[in-house]
Amino acid sequence: MSTLKRNMLYGGAVFILLLSVVTFVAIPTAGGSGAKQNTITFGKWNGAPIEYVQDSFFIRQVQVISDQMKSQGQEINQYTYYSVMQSAFNSAVVRLAILGELRDAGYKIPQSSIDKALVPYYQDANGRYSSKIYSETAESIRASRRNTMTEDLTAQRFIDDVFGDSNGNYGLKTATGETELIKKMAGPERTFNYAAFSTSTYPETETVAWGKEHADLFTKHDLSVITVETEAAAKKVAASLAKNEISFDDAVTTYSTRVGTDAAGKLTKSFRVDLNKAFTDAKDLDTVLTLAPGSVSGIVKADKNWAIVKCDSEAKAADFSDPAVISAAASYINENERGRVEDYFVSKAKDFAAKANAEGLDAACKAFGVEKKTTTPFGINYGDVNILSPVPTEAYPELSGAPTNETFFKTAFSLAANKVSDPVLLGSNVVVLQLAEEQAIDSQFSGMIPQFYDYFSRSWAQASLTSGFLKSDKLENNFLATYLKYFLN
Repeated sequence: MSTLKRNMLYGGAVFILLLSVVTFVAIPTAGGSGAKQNTITFGKWNGAPIEYVQDSFFIRQVQVISDQMKSQGQEINQYTYYSVMQSAFNSAVVRLAILGELRDAGYKIPQSSIDKALVPYYQDANGRYSSKIYSETAESIRASRRNTMTEDLTAQRFIDDVFGDSNGNYGLKTATGETELIKKMAGPERTFNYAAFSTSTYPETETVAWGKEHADLFTKHDLSVITVETEAAAKKVAASLAKNEISFDDAVTTYSTRVGTDAAGKLTKSFRVDLNKAFTDAKDLDTVLTLAPGSVSGIVKADKNWAIVKCDSEAKAADFSDPAVISAAASYINENERGRVEDYFVSKAKDFAAKANAEGLDAACKAFGVEKKTTTPFGINYGDVNILSPVPTEAYPELSGAPTNETFFKTAFSLAANKVSDPVLLGSNVVVLQLAEEQAIDSQFSGMIPQFYDYFSRSWAQASLTSGFLKSDKLENNFLATYLKYFLN
């Protein structure tokens, strides 16, 4: 089965599931008096409680979703029940929000429509309305059914108007041109040969060369530090040091919180680049850098702490034969000079592409010591939307940045046969592509795209509406705390 077919069939199932969660179908109420229940409230919408009580919409949605999962062969256990409850709660929020919107708009469902919808409750064995069954039904049950049906039909009116009914009437529509664009994005699909250069393999020689040009950043300082949480505590320690009431080492033991230091108070990260981060105030940084061996600073700010610093010995110039210095330089480059690393590999990939175009991709791979890989087919799927075949990033992790990279799709799908592309930067990799094969998608599935795209577009619209309500300030959401309290064994 093709990727596109699997996505389309899966997408249809997802859409149906979403409809079952969001669409407000009429579920017959159980009725009856019964014992008094303890009311469990999961939250409120605009002051209206979302309650887990008999005959509530919340309870009915739990039943609908549970039955649906069971019909699909899924087991309802402690783990899946949480998702069932969460979905039912979300639906209850959306329902209250929709009813509020319609109430504010002044909409009321016609009584004739409600009467007609209630008829099945009072039919005899032959399917005829029975006044006897009606009169024998308790008034409380009749009232409950009428109230539920009124809310169901009111909410359904909103859903049909905004998203369309099951016959495709009303609701949001998709433009023909938009659907045709999706068909063109779906196919023809392309398979690519590619080679990737990982930016994590930046040569040590390049790191050392850059480090030597900026050697002052990797000067090693020998400092001990007393750190405390408040300025008042720092002043107390400073006063004791000034009066020789306590030694610096004893002050470390007695007062220091040892943030950024070892047990003896030694600053563990003490290259110049580390000091730049630790002492962000220029005046405080200058105070620390100009300390003479054996001298102690006044109070300085060290990130969120207050500190007193002692210089233990002269600073040492950067030694790029020391692995620790090289590692510090590499970390600095990756964090602050990322463009330099990327430029290095883009330049290397350009040389690779030139050789590949002249002598062939295999020859270039052998010369540069990189592996040639070949993808499975995919189409133009920016953002990896699930109606189209995805970029196969799981099988080919070097392409992980491709789904949201416009340059990648423009390069890949404008590439002529046998040509090798310019380098494309994808996250931590630079890739060079070659078109391997282009194939049309099955005409049967191409013809199904408009139908499924219509389903997906409505599903996305529903998700947007639901997300908007769930993020609203009108919602008081206590779902997690309530579930943990009452339902988690």
